[in-house]
Amino acid sequence: MKSTVMRWLLPVLVFCLLPVADSAGQGTTASITGTVVDENEDVLPGVNVVAVHQPTGTRYGTATNTSGRFSIQGMRVGGPYTISVSFVGYQTIRREGIQLQLNQTREFNFALEPKTAQMEEVEVVGQQAGAVIDKDRTGAATNVSTQQIEELPAIGRSLTNFTRLVPQAQGDGSIGGANSRYNNIQIDGATLDDVFGLGDAVPGSQAGAEPISLDAIKEFNINIAPYDVRSSGFTGGQINAITKSGSNEFEGSFRFKGGTEDFTGDLDGVGTGEFNQAFYVGTFGGPIIEDELFFFVTAELKRESSPLDTRVGTDLEGTNVFREPRETLTEVRSIFQDTYGYNPGGISPLTQRQDDEKLLVKLDWNVNSNHRLTLRNNYVNASDDQGIDRSEGSFSFSNRQYIFQSKQNSFTAQLNSNFGESIFNEARFVYTRIRDERNVQDAAFPEVALDLGGGDEIGAGIGRFSQANRLNQDLFEFTNNLSYTTGDHTLTVGTSNKFYQFSNLFIQDFFGSYTFEEFVADGDTISATQALRRGQPSEYQYSYATQAAGTDRPEADFSAFQFGGYVQDEWQALENLQLTLGLRVDVPVLPDDPTFNPTAFEAFGRSTSNVASGNPLWSPRLGFNYDRTFLGSDLSTQIRGGIGIFSGDPPYVFISNQYSNTGADVNRIDATFEPSDFYGQNAPANGRRFVPTNIGNNPTAQPLPANAPFCQNNPDSERCSELLAPVQTTEINLASEDFKYPQTFRMNLAVDQELPLGVVGTLEGIYSNTINDVTFRNINLEAPSPGGTSNGRYPIQESKYGRPFYGTPGGAVNRVSERFTNAILLENTNKGYQYSLTGELQRNVRTGLGGSLAYTYTRATNVNNGSSSRAISNWQFNENKDINDPRVGTADYEIRHRILGTLNYTLTYGDRFGTTIGLIYEGRSGEPFSWIYDGNANGDTQSFNDLVYVPENQSDIFLESGNWELMNAFIEGSDALSEARGSVIERNTARAPWQNILDVQISQSIRTFEGQRIEIIAEVNNFLNLLNDDWGRIQNTGFNNIPAWGFEGYVTPDQVGTVENGRVITQDDVGKPRVNFEEETVRERLNGQQFFTSEIPSRWRARLSVKYTF
Repeated sequence: MKSTVMRWLLPVLVFCLLPVADSAGQGTTASITGTVVDENEDVLPGVNVVAVHQPTGTRYGTATNTSGRFSIQGMRVGGPYTISVSFVGYQTIRREGIQLQLNQTREFNFALEPKTAQMEEVEVVGQQAGAVIDKDRTGAATNVSTQQIEELPAIGRSLTNFTRLVPQAQGDGSIGGANSRYNNIQIDGATLDDVFGLGDAVPGSQAGAEPISLDAIKEFNINIAPYDVRSSGFTGGQINAITKSGSNEFEGSFRFKGGTEDFTGDLDGVGTGEFNQAFYVGTFGGPIIEDELFFFVTAELKRESSPLDTRVGTDLEGTNVFREPRETLTEVRSIFQDTYGYNPGGISPLTQRQDDEKLLVKLDWNVNSNHRLTLRNNYVNASDDQGIDRSEGSFSFSNRQYIFQSKQNSFTAQLNSNFGESIFNEARFVYTRIRDERNVQDAAFPEVALDLGGGDEIGAGIGRFSQANRLNQDLFEFTNNLSYTTGDHTLTVGTSNKFYQFSNLFIQDFFGSYTFEEFVADGDTISATQALRRGQPSEYQYSYATQAAGTDRPEADFSAFQFGGYVQDEWQALENLQLTLGLRVDVPVLPDDPTFNPTAFEAFGRSTSNVASGNPLWSPRLGFNYDRTFLGSDLSTQIRGGIGIFSGDPPYVFISNQYSNTGADVNRIDATFEPSDFYGQNAPANGRRFVPTNIGNNPTAQPLPANAPFCQNNPDSERCSELLAPVQTTEINLASEDFKYPQTFRMNLAVDQELPLGVVGTLEGIYSNTINDVTFRNINLEAPSPGGTSNGRYPIQESKYGRPFYGTPGGAVNRVSERFTNAILLENTNKGYQYSLTGELQRNVRTGLGGSLAYTYTRATNVNNGSSSRAISNWQFNENKDINDPRVGTADYEIRHRILGTLNYTLTYGDRFGTTIGLIYEGRSGEPFSWIYDGNANGDTQSFNDLVYVPENQSDIFLESGNWELMNAFIEGSDALSEARGSVIERNTARAPWQNILDVQISQSIRTFEGQRIEIIAEVNNFLNLLNDDWGRIQNTGFNNIPAWGFEGYVTPDQVGTVENGRVITQDDVGKPRVNFEEETVRERLNGQQFFTSEIPSRWRARLSVKYTF
């Protein structure tokens, strides 16, 4: 495989190391441009324009071309800058105090006057950066400045604390109604999102860590529709940040931030339990060689401990009490120790830790007047105690815990160069190394779940998904762009290439997983604990490597490349009209083939070795910006917009599934036992099928099916062969031959209007339409026969009840091949759209009162939310009428109505004191959710994914239990249900309650001596809850669905003429759903108790910080 990687890598390395010039790349610098004229407004060519970054002495220079225009690219973000314009025989003009924002191109036009003896130089002071009125701005974008990072509340110290400042975003990182894993995050031009896609959009998130210290960030912006073709890698939004740099002054800071349970509110009178959180952050930067070489360092240490203090005992009151007696846990622990020689751990309260360390080191070198080199390395080491589930209905023994370890190193080298007056070069190399692993602390042992009934469960052993789980990622990026300015055009041609190496070990049930529950045999009731003692499980799952795998732990080891090329013209068509036209193409390549499974090919006519490779993604784009004043006003009106296609990577775990689940490397056993399997002629000799010690004592010597643990005592029995022989694997994953990476068509139109008092008003509309997105289909489900009874299917009235049926009345599913349970095919869909309408007012100032107020209306639809890492989960938990032909529905990420307000106010008094107040308010619609059946309504063996049919009247269904009047009242009490009468309800048409969130930060600064400063900072999340216990509550459903009523089956022809609940079944009733309606549950829902309150977000939380700046 390494030779394959190098075969692709070497030609690109050679290309990237060629002395190719390049333009202002993807979001690490700023630019200035403009025109110079004389006193008669005639253009002046050859005028010298010099910009000096005062903190570092870095000089940038150019001369105007024959059109009198100049352009300086690749400038440091921030300032202040001094710009000097000089020409023989004319007065020199100097503008000072210039500030430049990330990705901004500021326009400065100069009119030179002839030099006189009295006046040789003209100075203009105090030019500030425009946040909204910007000639380079076409699509929807939000800039977050250093000032906002410092002054607005961010209790979690994360980038997502600030992505919520985008009116079209929501707090979990979703932008524009898209999955957050479809975003692209860049730090200093280096991709730093969760490329593989197992976490919450950023690497390290599975261990509760952020990918970089917030104190290292200078500025960032969030783009939804950037029409510059150098921006790519997303169909949601792009988050683009740059880090701080050193200057000619030695500067630094130290921050302590912390909180305990005393700084967290109660919820319904119950506290959070003892915990402690502390951040220690230090920054230091300065010159190594004045005006030439600078350094900057950030170090952060996070230490957090919190207890798992679920209490045990039926005599205890309050929440967070496990419902089962302590004696039950003691008995189960004794069974494990005495019968199986295994210590599952204790039941006492535990203290879990979540720690991380971060270190960023950056060097900036002004090599000479034309070349500037930046080297930066960012290191993160994070760990998090996980695996224990303790609540009112679930309890895990302590040895189930594991430590999730995440380490990452990201190195960036960037060279900015000028060649002559018209060519700029920005060359960048990035290497990122990420290592994630679940470090199991206990000896190898199967997962054991005891189902005690009533929703209560006891867990022991190693979790089924943690028994073999590790991910290694190595990511390389090479970028080169060539930019040439001529006349009114800036032409760009470039290439951007990414190279990924993944090694993913994920074998669920590698040690096995057993479930024990109560059953009745020979008239005796056997409890779950008795079944455990007897070694008589109800379910068993086990995965093992085949001989063909050549190893006992086969991994998904594969490479992925993406080659990108593009051309672009930025054309100043008129003095106040700029056009950006570009074309980009990206070609993803997967050089490694998964293992070929001939059995799967015979069954489905598809190869498991097929992967999505070589399918080009074309992205043409056009953006415009028109700026003018009207009716003699000096207030600008900016009209901007564009149209184009955006391409991104899927979470590569979607691709990895094809390498992990071929059915040729790993076999699976998935067995369900009946009481007869423990008694009578099919029972093993000692009545026991649970013998975990074979795996626990020697986990590297995995048994083959014939001597799998639960069959080893009677391997030749008829029942054992029946259970094992047909099922060599429960699932395979495949990809369609023409699968393409995600693409979306997007357009926007906006008007920005300067208003008095420094306020800017914006009206903006954005529309996106899916070109390629992901969807999943189980091709092992035999196609149903609508309305018929072939293959023993129900005769469903599909035209009315709206769903096919894949099973039989006896509960079996009709499969294409009995060798497999599921064959999940990854393929594309072009269905789905998103649009948003935003009105916003904002005032950006460096001192005094600033802020913003925005309202956004959003609609977002898709076919599949793609929220899971496993193909089977993305398929089976997609609520729909037909799980194998899903229709477009409202996306889980849609926030229909959103009000966003920010405020930052700075008051200085005296020479030493200052107070700053920062507020972020968010009022938004609750999450969308679906009303589903509790049961399996389409015979696909999957529950909790079937949208309910809402009856028009009582005769529309057969109510097996419950009261129709109460059911009817329940339907009428829900807008979503009542509007769907006589049909299957659509996905996500219901809503959780409205949410109001207010976060506050107050800081008091004191200047000491020689520019040093001490700040005391107080942050409060969910300030409304601090004011009133009933305010600020966040209510949701957990999985974007709620079962409305139970499903028991359909009326069959053999029931015609019988009487049920006083109703005679007729031929017209055949195919109608049979449901039950639990009155007690319904009363809770009628009282608004169908939602649960999020534990931590619904409480006020405060943190105190002390920061010393020198």
